[in-house]
Amino acid sequence: MGLIRKTLSIGTFGMISFRSKKERLRRAERSQHDAESSLLDEHAARLAAETRNTRAEKRLKRASGEAALAGRRLERSKRRSRRHRKAETGLDVLASVEPIVRSGIEGARSARTDAVERSRKAGRRARKATRRTLRRAKVVAASAQDAAAPHAERVVERVSAAVDHMTAPDS
Repeated sequence: MGLIRKTLSIGTFGMISFRSKKERLRRAERSQHDAESSLLDEHAARLAAETRNTRAEKRLKRASGEAALAGRRLERSKRRSRRHRKAETGLDVLASVEPIVRSGIEGARSARTDAVERSRKAGRRARKATRRTLRRAKVVAASAQDAAAPHAERVVERVSAAVDHMTAPDS
């Protein structure tokens, strides 16, 4: 089959078609089938690429969310550490003031105790001494108060600043 058609095609220099209708139809159907399969392959490849792209976008979104959360946690921990440092500083100041106050209190107590003992032992002269000792106790108490006042003022300032900072709305 086709030998006569091919001979005529060559003899007429291509005026008669080289291929029959059936052959052309088969070739066209095969080309159509190949095109459809390549279209299906391209469609599957596009779906796979879109799926990978969607997954990558989700991973990016999740990673950026985690990074933002980590940044907020870092800022929060920095604020907390600053607050703790301020609180510790206030505690250090209180700890440094405490011995001064205690020594002043102990000095006043010992002076008062001495005054009471002297007043019991002697009469009028002891009462004068008691007054003198009470004055000394007042002086000791005043000096302890004067020594502790600047430290106490600093503590009050730091505590009020820390309270203001902690109660202020976060920006």
